[in-house]
Amino acid sequence: MGGDAAAAENIVVAENQLAGSEGWKIGVSPYMIADDKSQQIKGYASATSVNRGQSIRFFVTVNPAPQTYSIDIYRIGWYGGKGGRHKRHVGSLAGKNQGTCPMNSSTGLRECRWSTSYTLAVPSWWTSGIYVAKLTNANKYQNYIIFVVRDDARASKILYQQPVLNYQAYNNFPDNGIDGKSLYPGPSQGANTITGTQRAVKVSFDRPYRGPGAGEFFAWEVHTVHWLERSGYDVSYSTSIDTHAAPWRMKNHKVWLTSGHDEYWSKRMYDGARAARGQGIHLMFWGTNDLYWQVRMEPNSAGVANRTVVCYKDKALDPHSDPSLQTIRWRDLGRPEQETIGIMFTGIMKVAIDGGKPYTVRNAWHWAYAGTGFVAGDQVEHLLCPEGDRLVAGLAKPAYKSYTKLSETAYTTTTGRSDVAQSSIYQSTSGAWVFASGTWRWSWGLDRPGYIDARIQKTTVNLLYRTTGTMPVTSSTASATSTKSAAQDGPTGAGIYSQSIDAGGPLFAEPDHD
Repeated sequence: MGGDAAAAENIVVAENQLAGSEGWKIGVSPYMIADDKSQQIKGYASATSVNRGQSIRFFVTVNPAPQTYSIDIYRIGWYGGKGGRHKRHVGSLAGKNQGTCPMNSSTGLRECRWSTSYTLAVPSWWTSGIYVAKLTNANKYQNYIIFVVRDDARASKILYQQPVLNYQAYNNFPDNGIDGKSLYPGPSQGANTITGTQRAVKVSFDRPYRGPGAGEFFAWEVHTVHWLERSGYDVSYSTSIDTHAAPWRMKNHKVWLTSGHDEYWSKRMYDGARAARGQGIHLMFWGTNDLYWQVRMEPNSAGVANRTVVCYKDKALDPHSDPSLQTIRWRDLGRPEQETIGIMFTGIMKVAIDGGKPYTVRNAWHWAYAGTGFVAGDQVEHLLCPEGDRLVAGLAKPAYKSYTKLSETAYTTTTGRSDVAQSSIYQSTSGAWVFASGTWRWSWGLDRPGYIDARIQKTTVNLLYRTTGTMPVTSSTASATSTKSAAQDGPTGAGIYSQSIDAGGPLFAEPDHD
């Protein structure tokens, strides 16, 4: 289907024709980003996502208190390069200090039990997307609450999964140098847990994300979202919790897509992805080190399902009686990642986080590279970092009609070992195509200034054309109109880009994956 036809039926095109705003950015002078030590303003949501027409609650704390604050809701998209659209302003609200969040000394689980500060009734006409609630207190401190608005009734061509399980695994809130806890010993602080180290074995969604409050979104995924929506692809959004709760929804779309860092998966997610692939649903992994650890989901102390992430990372520690549900590496459960993804994590690159290794083209004859101008050996500088995936000999490969390595780059690991990083594509026996980029930075090649590469963009267009049947929608063909007026979305704002947002991305302090 060409651009004109796609535009006519695609509400993402209509949405992005509405007025955009850069007001979603935080830390723009005279405003400052709240920190985890003082917690000038922090918050979290009652769920990682909400369907259109339903409600989601926000829990907010301010320091000092009492103090007023406001909430501004933005949808992240393209919007003519503004990157977001202002949807609603709420204020002035009376803020209070919600107190500290109790921690279980054995598991390291920290669960905030704050009272509801504001309930957002999501209008039924809001377009599915990744949204941020920008919190601003009277003292000019700001932070985010990030959430997804779903559209469960619409079978878009692409379903994007926001990897919030990964956000929570690396979230050591409060990152105060005293007692923050994540699933990693490096970022974790304070007393040792049952693991004999500082790391937790359980982490909760009932707490803010550290730093700016948006998890890893602004490090990797924002560039995926900007590019998809700029290109006019028919996409709707979900989270890894949604895939866990309702894996069958993957089958309502042509392509399921994740990008950036998507390391933590439940068995329901893994089985759901395999089932979707078996029914011809195409899978796209625009990341690396995906599907590495198994997790289980548990309710919070109030009985709300899927609010606690469990990952012992040690078979001897995990008390679960069913071996298939023990929270260890998938490859140690006899289900190696490459059996689904096509490649799997093998090493961390010994390069600076902002340096990276080149993406080195292999098998340039493949249709994925058609029209790119790539020849074997061509390189896209700095696109690989910081982890490497490859096909591991001796472990199960996916059942396929065809399998092709699209790139291969030699590198040295942090332990001094020589390895190679690869990307791959295969066609499953069901007919589904599965692409794995082998880098967190694939989205950077699409949208991030200084890393954008037209050949990577064209490769991605080829992948999505083969799997969705649509080409990008250009401004000349984007003629669809919105079903709601701009006034119903609320006023727009303005702002200047703040580099401090990127500084709030993941601090990669993971020495290994054991």
